[in-house]
Amino acid sequence: MNTNRLRRAGIVLVAGAAAMALAACSPGTSTPSAESSDLSGQTIKVLVSSGHQQFNPVWDTELPKWEAKTGIKVELDKVNTTDISSTFLRDVTVGGCTIDNVEMLDGGTASAAPHMADLNQFLERDGSSAAALLKQQVPFAQKAYSFDGKLDFYPFYSGAKGVAYRKSWFQDPTNQANFQSEFGYKLPDPPTTAQQVKDLAKFFTTGKTKGIVFSGSGDPGETTLSDLIFRNGVDGYQDAKNNAQWGPAHPGNQGKVAAAATYLTDFITEGYTPASIGAMQTADTTANFLAGNTAMDYDHIYLFWNQMTAAKSKLGDIGSFEFPSLEKGQGGISFYWGRGIPECSKHKAASWEFMKWIMSPEIQKIALTKGTGVYVPTDTSLLSWAVDQGVIPQGVADSVSHAKAYKVTPVTNQIRQSIDIPLVEKLIGNQLTPAEYAKTSGEQMQDAANSAGITK
Repeated sequence: MNTNRLRRAGIVLVAGAAAMALAACSPGTSTPSAESSDLSGQTIKVLVSSGHQQFNPVWDTELPKWEAKTGIKVELDKVNTTDISSTFLRDVTVGGCTIDNVEMLDGGTASAAPHMADLNQFLERDGSSAAALLKQQVPFAQKAYSFDGKLDFYPFYSGAKGVAYRKSWFQDPTNQANFQSEFGYKLPDPPTTAQQVKDLAKFFTTGKTKGIVFSGSGDPGETTLSDLIFRNGVDGYQDAKNNAQWGPAHPGNQGKVAAAATYLTDFITEGYTPASIGAMQTADTTANFLAGNTAMDYDHIYLFWNQMTAAKSKLGDIGSFEFPSLEKGQGGISFYWGRGIPECSKHKAASWEFMKWIMSPEIQKIALTKGTGVYVPTDTSLLSWAVDQGVIPQGVADSVSHAKAYKVTPVTNQIRQSIDIPLVEKLIGNQLTPAEYAKTSGEQMQDAANSAGITK
């Protein structure tokens, strides 16, 4: 899995709606079909990411059981995460449409959407609806998986930035007294404002330790800054007309972007981060944190949460929290995957039966607890369960619950990967000022949208 692309606070699930939708999507529910009432003997091709090793126990042990029970055969095609979108698009345009079910990453959803069947038709045949299904999901997922009024992808897999922290340091009486003396207020456990995070980073920076660590390079570095940009009131990369959110069409947002960039780079210039921050990605920040070198790790901490909790005997109690927003009420960036059925599939009914099975809570729990790695469920009930089981840190569940649904277009992935990553790395490396980053990235993002002919 591209683990860097990889999203519970106050979640209350309405029992009636949950019962209805879960019943509709349970493996034992039959699906009326215009093709045939007997699906036995059909073979469906399912395209998945080879990096999603969480599902290996499902493929190895549970899938053969389902095939034997239903008589439906599954041809599992595992490809690299970076190849999912292109492989799917080739198949549905020039490849004869051999794929019957696909899991699609956020950057590929917009391009794939025109080729997808509306999942609401299958849900309604089962006595449910897209509205009932989406009601069970965290807020951002209620928008992110639908295009042009149809539910193109079944929400299931998310991620978000969060903060792991040395809770035992925060609770130490001496630290609490010294913090109160230096900053004039009680040491926050956890912090609830961006300024408190900055104060804590300063306080815990000593000759031997640093206050905070975060990814400064590659995709994880880009998402570090984007998370703060979103939390400062910018609603994604592109607006309703596909213009860059901090490009020439939105000069007012450039100040917000520059402020977010300044906030982030201040950690570096003030010496509150490791000197090698510009070369760090998630595995590096985790290693730094687990080595006992840093008070706070702001990253994709859910990917290594089991290692962090296992280290408590050495590091003391480890806590988690959602990074506070720079602008009140604003959520951060979300990362997500969804499953869909191509409109051209010749085996939609069989593919829907597979969808209901793979998305059932029982199967999802196996993937979350038995496989290698982890993800953040978008289903609120499953997310709550994952937190209770210690699989997902509370801070990440909070982040996912507050994350923004932002517009994804056919050029959003290009904007992020080809334009923003190099510029963020220059910002972190002190080759661009925050103001230069905001202006340059906004202009280049606008140029990409214009060149693609998608601006209105």
